Amino acid sequence: MNFQIFNGSPRKNGNCAFIKEQLIAKYSGENFVKGFDLNGLNFRGCQACYSCKNNDSFCVVKDDIQHILPTLIEANVIILLTPNYYNFCSGQLKLFLDRWFCLSNKKGYSKFTNKTKLFFIITQGSPNSQHSQMLVDWIKSFVSSYQLKFYSLVVPNCNSNNNDGVKLKLNDILLHLSMFI
Repeated sequence: MNFQIFNGSPRKNGNCAFIKEQLIAKYSGENFVKGFDLNGLNFRGCQACYSCKNNDSFCVVKDDIQHILPTLIEANVIILLTPNYYNFCSGQLKLFLDRWFCLSNKKGYSKFTNKTKLFFIITQGSPNSQHSQMLVDWIKSFVSSYQLKFYSLVVPNCNSNNNDGVKLKLNDILLHLSMFI
């Protein structure tokens, strides 16, 4: 299987980075697994040039995301990780998702062809999982336009000062993911 894991957190040693590294370690054996820290990439948002639609191509903006976008449609499992920032995803993840504009053709049909699954993980300090509901609803609507099979998981009680909370929940995260894939 082809896994692509995207850490949307700006923290190099934060909860999302910890989860990303654990997932890479877990699934690297017989699978192709690629992990990305979006904050470490040099990229811009969609420039609304419509070149991707007019030429039925991928994004023409020359930056670090340009070569990642075509590989997304090859993935069996895409895992997006983000901290909950004011009931929404990080700016890094939102900017990345804006670039997905090129992943549908001029008629709006998805370029994903292999029943790709998207697993969305939100970490948050709050113990109340409902604090992420607006984000879960938004991302579910967003990925539905690409006909991706979707599952989300909110990981509450994850203090941003250390990884103790997420370490306690790692087995639960792995269980949810294994049931989804």
